[in-house]
Amino acid sequence: MLQRIWKWYNDLPNRKKTSITSSITAVGLIATIFTVLGVSVNGWVNNIWLSLLIVVLALIGVYFIAYCIIGKIYKDSVPLIIRQTPVSISCGDIFETDGFRVIGCDTYFDTQVDDVVISKKSLHGKLVLEHGNADEIKKVVEKEAQRQHLSPNNEGLYDFPLGTVIRYDSTKDGNTYLMLAMTELDSNYEAHTNMAKFEHMLMKMWSEINRVYASNDVALPLLGTGISRFDDGPKNKEALLRCMLCTLNSSGVTLNAKIKVVIYGNAKDIPLYEYKDMFKSFQGR
Repeated sequence: MLQRIWKWYNDLPNRKKTSITSSITAVGLIATIFTVLGVSVNGWVNNIWLSLLIVVLALIGVYFIAYCIIGKIYKDSVPLIIRQTPVSISCGDIFETDGFRVIGCDTYFDTQVDDVVISKKSLHGKLVLEHGNADEIKKVVEKEAQRQHLSPNNEGLYDFPLGTVIRYDSTKDGNTYLMLAMTELDSNYEAHTNMAKFEHMLMKMWSEINRVYASNDVALPLLGTGISRFDDGPKNKEALLRCMLCTLNSSGVTLNAKIKVVIYGNAKDIPLYEYKDMFKSFQGR
């Protein structure tokens, strides 16, 4: 019986488990204080079942109060530690977040924003049109291609490995962007991937960020949300976020700065509190 209760408890979401623990602790503390003061519920109500009902109602009341408080505090952001690197998950706009900003691009780091090759509404498109300069981007891409000894194709573009990060210091808005080779485009300029390839890209990305971040905070959007063509089935925001965090943990990378995962809009469909202690057992490593 106790094993079943323990299994049921462990299978609960963290928010519910914390609320249950808080309610039992609070009611137990109150009961201890009453005992020290010599006050007993039976002194008010001379009925054991009614006394038990009062205790149960108190537990339920405190549970719901704790549940609501946790939801309110961690509604839009949550902090955690992954291999000694502080990480925050919050809602906002990547272009308004301090730090080096990671922007997902295709493996060519193309600058043709025409809603065919690159969507004007994508972060890649906004970087080129609103926050950067196409000629500057082409120059830094060419410089990195030379460093990696890559040759251009027939269109004069360089095809970088997935996960490659190129640092771009924009003279237009004065911010630094870490352009990420996140997707491969087919002949129809459609981005296709699968979870195995996506994870491989993320693993290389963390290593690349470690190479170029220069001890600055790093801000990343929720990568993968703009990719509608996962060949092994669609992925929701929670699966993509978990993948980002797990690959950081398994990459072995530790940054001397903060990582900020920025979710555009709100996080109503992502239970942020569930991630708070997700990697707690790894913090000492």
